[in-house]
Amino acid sequence: MTGGQIAALICAILLLLPGGCFLIFGIGIGTGVPGGWPLLLIAVAILAAAGLLFWVACRGRGPDQDAPPP
Repeated sequence: MTGGQIAALICAILLLLPGGCFLIFGIGIGTGVPGGWPLLLIAVAILAAAGLLFWVACRGRGPDQDAPPP
């Protein structure tokens, strides 16, 4: 893993906590009060960013990827 992949993995793991909290509170508040739906939108945005960072961290780099094309 490269340093950028490790940093992306750490940031993605750190984003899971606030994204999960917004999701839980958004579901709890949003089902009874109309004002709770923005919490779900924030949760989706945070969890989407975490998913993107997980994708960046987990994509593989082949040994010859930096080599020039034939």
